[in-house]
Amino acid sequence: MTKESGVNVFGILMLVLVVVAVLSLLIRVQTGLLGLVLGGLAVGLTAYWFMALKKSLGKSTWDDYLLELRQEGDIVDLTAQVPGPENKVKLELFGRKLVLQGGMGFRRTVKLPFEAIIRELRYVNGILTARLVKRTAAPTAN
Repeated sequence: MTKESGVNVFGILMLVLVVVAVLSLLIRVQTGLLGLVLGGLAVGLTAYWFMALKKSLGKSTWDDYLLELRQEGDIVDLTAQVPGPENKVKLELFGRKLVLQGGMGFRRTVKLPFEAIIRELRYVNGILTARLVKRTAAPTAN
């Protein structure tokens, strides 16, 4: 199941939940079999909605993609699994934060042990490898 089809199923279930809630208010059946069925359906859909919401706010599916950082002195070697075509894959540095971006909305942030600059960068068959070197303070002109 793709992410888009999961969103469509979630949207349809939300629509059904709203329709059931509106129907139960319009019918105003307090007793009888129909009231029990509608109440049970509303409770079941509400429970499902809360579980789906909790799951969507929980662990990111991007955390399942492998990422490895190896540090030796002033050099950090990064190996990461990044989905998407080569033209969508980006690696950006913001201070000590490294941001990986790829296809399908992939975005992952990694905190580095120091500020760095990108020395080498390669992306082959979904694997991004990069060599980062510690940024040294630039000499100031007087």
